[in-house]
Amino acid sequence: MPIKTKLQEIENDVIDVINTDFVYYIATEVPQRNDAQLTFESGIQKKGKVIKTCVLYVDIRNSVGLTEKHHNITMGKIYSAFTKAVLKVARHHNGHVRNIIGDRVMIVFPVKDCFTNAVDCAISINHIAQYIINNQFKNVDFKCGIGIDYGDLRTIKVGIQRNGNENAENKGLVWAGYPANIASRLTDSANKVIKETYFEVKRNPLNYLSIFGGLSLTPFSNPVPDNQPLYSNKVETVEMSAEEFANSITSYRVGELGMSGGNFISFAKKERVYDYPPILMTEAVYNGFKSNNLTRNDIVKNYWKEKAHQIKNYKGKLFGGNVHWTIN
Repeated sequence: MPIKTKLQEIENDVIDVINTDFVYYIATEVPQRNDAQLTFESGIQKKGKVIKTCVLYVDIRNSVGLTEKHHNITMGKIYSAFTKAVLKVARHHNGHVRNIIGDRVMIVFPVKDCFTNAVDCAISINHIAQYIINNQFKNVDFKCGIGIDYGDLRTIKVGIQRNGNENAENKGLVWAGYPANIASRLTDSANKVIKETYFEVKRNPLNYLSIFGGLSLTPFSNPVPDNQPLYSNKVETVEMSAEEFANSITSYRVGELGMSGGNFISFAKKERVYDYPPILMTEAVYNGFKSNNLTRNDIVKNYWKEKAHQIKNYKGKLFGGNVHWTIN
């Protein structure tokens, strides 16, 4: 088949997806690939499921650096042992593994008791990493990061039908939703020390009255005098990320800097450090877990601490800890 024909076939598939309705059924149990209510056939209504629950991601820290330092055979054994351990402990805590991508594993929990199951699963994974993997693989500084969020997860079946051994390899589930993205971002930061460069900028803010010169702001107010200065005499200090600072700076004359949003006075480049523990969870997960476990040691003794953070796209409170089991 010439490539032109194949590309036309693919374009027709894309048009079919655009023109076909998607319907989502509410689920309380975690959908699986052979679920009869999930469809990907062409020309019919696409069916998916939505489940409001906890999702957990776990990822090995510095896997590239570990591979460079240690023998490939050693790392292969570590990946194999750790992934198998995560699969087993996920099932123990009623979780369902729904994605394994390299050294990253995604676990979704049924709605019932999802907060407790997800947090307990995170504690178990952290315990395995620190006290089993590291004890058995000497001289390997093995660490993992774990992130948990809660909310609506939508899943659809994707892929194509193929005959033979390749059939299963060409099918899968896609999990879409804010919680999956945030849990993944938390995992990216967990068990890491992250340095952030930012800028403190002093400027005179814009005088918004200058925009309304000669106009009345309300039907009953006096007109704003003409010739209002563009900038206020007030000096404000604003904090900007490196990207925000770079995008706001302009230079109209050699040796002079200007900036959008105000009259530039001065700036100071600064750095702050975020030291994240191995387990991170959103406020929704922490609140749900706490309300169901008020008498547990990790709640009573405040093992989970609120953390300052700069997690992209997440504005809520963040909680985390380095919690493991005490085995008698």
